[in-house]
Amino acid sequence: MRTALPRGKCLYPALTCSVFLGWSAGASAASEDKAVEVTKVAAPTAATNSAAAVASAEAPAETAPTGEQQPAPDPAAVTQVGFQRLPSTAYPGEASGSDGLPYGSLWLTFHGQQWPYMPATGTVPRFMVGLSGWGWVDTSYEKFSPWTSSSAQASSISQDNVRQWIQQARLLLRVTPTYSLSSGYFVQGQAELVGTEDQTINRGDLGGADTDDLWLRLGQWKTWDFQVGRFEGWEVFHLGMGLDQNTYERNGAVGPYDAGNYNISFYGLTDNQFRPSGAAGNLAVHYYPLRFLRFEVLGTVGNSAGYPMLATRPVAILDLGWLKLKGGVEYQHLSDKNPSALDYTTKKGLGGAIQFVFLPHIEFGLNAAQGTVWSVDQQGRYSPTGSYTRTSVGGFANVSNGNPRHPLLFGVGGMYTQTEDQNNSLGNGEVDKIWLWQSFAAVQYVAFQQLYIKLVAGYSRGHWSIPGPVAWDDEMYSLRLRFSLYF
Repeated sequence: MRTALPRGKCLYPALTCSVFLGWSAGASAASEDKAVEVTKVAAPTAATNSAAAVASAEAPAETAPTGEQQPAPDPAAVTQVGFQRLPSTAYPGEASGSDGLPYGSLWLTFHGQQWPYMPATGTVPRFMVGLSGWGWVDTSYEKFSPWTSSSAQASSISQDNVRQWIQQARLLLRVTPTYSLSSGYFVQGQAELVGTEDQTINRGDLGGADTDDLWLRLGQWKTWDFQVGRFEGWEVFHLGMGLDQNTYERNGAVGPYDAGNYNISFYGLTDNQFRPSGAAGNLAVHYYPLRFLRFEVLGTVGNSAGYPMLATRPVAILDLGWLKLKGGVEYQHLSDKNPSALDYTTKKGLGGAIQFVFLPHIEFGLNAAQGTVWSVDQQGRYSPTGSYTRTSVGGFANVSNGNPRHPLLFGVGGMYTQTEDQNNSLGNGEVDKIWLWQSFAAVQYVAFQQLYIKLVAGYSRGHWSIPGPVAWDDEMYSLRLRFSLYF
């Protein structure tokens, strides 16, 4: 429960309100993930309807033209507007008892929750429009330092010897129309419109998309729902207060030369977790049989990067508040559009996480995941360079001073990823091996329970070992200052 958040109250109690527009005072986010607070539009209450009917009856009627019937007054017409802050029950945390330390990384992750929670409060249906979102501005310094014992390789990797200052910014406006029945059934839609600071990047570049979520769903509150469109699957592998999404820090020590030859990135049951690219979309069924148990069965269908794709990703979460167990599996199949072509790629993986939350001062967790890729070329031949196994293990820890007025948090985390393909080009049993280490330390202060100020120091090292022998390493040092606002 978000105990730090003030509960709803009417700022204009003298008015009989039939429409409420309001902002929650707390900050919440989904898996960027996902910051969320709402503007709520409620249906007229019975008392308001009566007041409207009286007002309509007392108002002077317009004279109708001869032969025309005067329309009856609408008793549900909006006559007065007030403002209300949403109660804490609108946000995740009520069911499980604790999402995490207030203002911490788990607390700002809503995956696995039925959110936005906007039920009807009376005996009649009502229509609401939620407005929410977040924005952040990062100013960061990054230094790449590659090296190798091979003189022939030295000139090639020198292009990754880079030092740079980078400023990135991203602002998201979320609109969530919701129609709720008193029986608990609902129909809901959501669109997330994105603005980015760098106007030279394309939609497919890092942080370049101008739409994040775009989905529809129907269901019954706290019981089940069916969702279709563009959205993220539930998170399993949690990274903590660093390695934020849509940042270069998330990539680690992978420079242009590294990525152009043998790219590597962490695997956390993530082939089908994030929003699909291209003309592909998700379908998902969510089931909440118990207050502490929830399931997602996600499927993906469409065209991704020119290839027809079918995928599935079931995930289960056991959430006791102080203890959280998360696990899942995934499968993806990419084929060629040409019926005569024999090429295809399949991806399989599994992963799990265990997390502990001890309010009000500490939370921590461990993650592990492994995925395999199997690739076949257009002649139906097995591709050893395109077939590989990825393994990631990591953990995080956050500590808070527990002060709701002046929250100060510290976080650390680390992650090791190894990729091994089947490229035995020399015939001696040696294959390509690559590993990547990423780590960070972060400190965060929240001003006025609204403005997040976070400093993150990161270190990453990557190692590439290619039979030949060719081997090189790359290091990255980074420092990033983020200002973010959730509304």
